[in-house]
Amino acid sequence: MKRREEKIGFEIRRLDHMLGRNMQAHVRAAGIDEVTLMHGWIIRYLYTNQDKDVFQKDIEQYFSIGRSTVTNIIQLMERKGYIARESVEHDARLKKVVLTEKGIRNQEMLEDLVESLDTRLVDGITDEELYVFYSVIEKLKRNLTKQICSDGRKEEFDDPNFIE
Repeated sequence: MKRREEKIGFEIRRLDHMLGRNMQAHVRAAGIDEVTLMHGWIIRYLYTNQDKDVFQKDIEQYFSIGRSTVTNIIQLMERKGYIARESVEHDARLKKVVLTEKGIRNQEMLEDLVESLDTRLVDGITDEELYVFYSVIEKLKRNLTKQICSDGRKEEFDDPNFIE
């Protein structure tokens, strides 16, 4: 059992790093190593939302990452042939982000890897423990999004790089 003095942010960061390395190893073993972990999560998000128009802003909000970061990721994924940007009928200035056939095939291969990782992660963990885990995660996210400034103002932070 971890003590309260141990830094939760460090443990979360370390777990994130372990998850990333583990997933990348399995992705490489499956022969799809040109996809970064973040690209995989975005491809999955687009795959599960194929019935909706998804815009860059939706990706920014869902993953809590900044506009310039998402712009760079989308441009790279477009160059690699996983996604395309298409105009929408009601506003030619807006570009929705859609998966290409290559992106769809990639997602279908990655889905098995993600399911396997999730199964291994929860091995030996009860449903009650998972409920508590997700409850704590939600509270941590709420705590991070609302910070009180030194002058007493509340400020919203939804950039995961804020703590770095």
